[in-house]
Amino acid sequence: MANSIVRAAWVPDDDPERDWELAADLAVAWVRQECAKQDASGVLVVNAFGVEQQIPSLRTFAAEHTVTTPRAARNRVGSGIGPVLAYVPDEKTLNFAAGLARGSSLAVVESIGGFPLGGWASQLGAVDLTRPDEQPAGLSPEVAKAIERLNFYKNNGFGDRFGKEQAHRILQSLQSAGALERDVILGALAAQGASDRALRNLGKLIDGLTH
Repeated sequence: MANSIVRAAWVPDDDPERDWELAADLAVAWVRQECAKQDASGVLVVNAFGVEQQIPSLRTFAAEHTVTTPRAARNRVGSGIGPVLAYVPDEKTLNFAAGLARGSSLAVVESIGGFPLGGWASQLGAVDLTRPDEQPAGLSPEVAKAIERLNFYKNNGFGDRFGKEQAHRILQSLQSAGALERDVILGALAAQGASDRALRNLGKLIDGLTH
């Protein structure tokens, strides 16, 4: 999944003074540029219909393009038709949006109360739209290698005994190295296309090691 997204951008939820309208405006402007570059229509993905009506730039974007949610029928919008904007997604919504953005671009507005995106952004080299001139921060080699290994074992959503054991071993190694950062790991694996079920199960394994 990570390699199928051509360009990625995000608005981090790292400033309590930043208005949600400004965060949405930054993402909308970037996706509009991507639509123009690709001569394609865009897609707005929200957790539930109606959210887009609360912010002017999202309302306008939704009227001009397509708006959908993971609960809507998949035939509502085709995958790979153009740039996607995911607004404060949870795990399931982010996974859905990434699927729609295959071969195109994806911008995400983060909400720490939803799903932390720091690891996602590092994995994809996403541009921070609040600091567009800064080089995207990557993962440490140690964490990047662990993500590769976790990605290999994620097919059953870490729900079977073998997957859990392998994940537990990898996580323990990270913990021993002082690199067991829950949000970074889950976000980076989300960028690899992990399902929301896999992320929930992995999160439980991490919590079991840290509590």
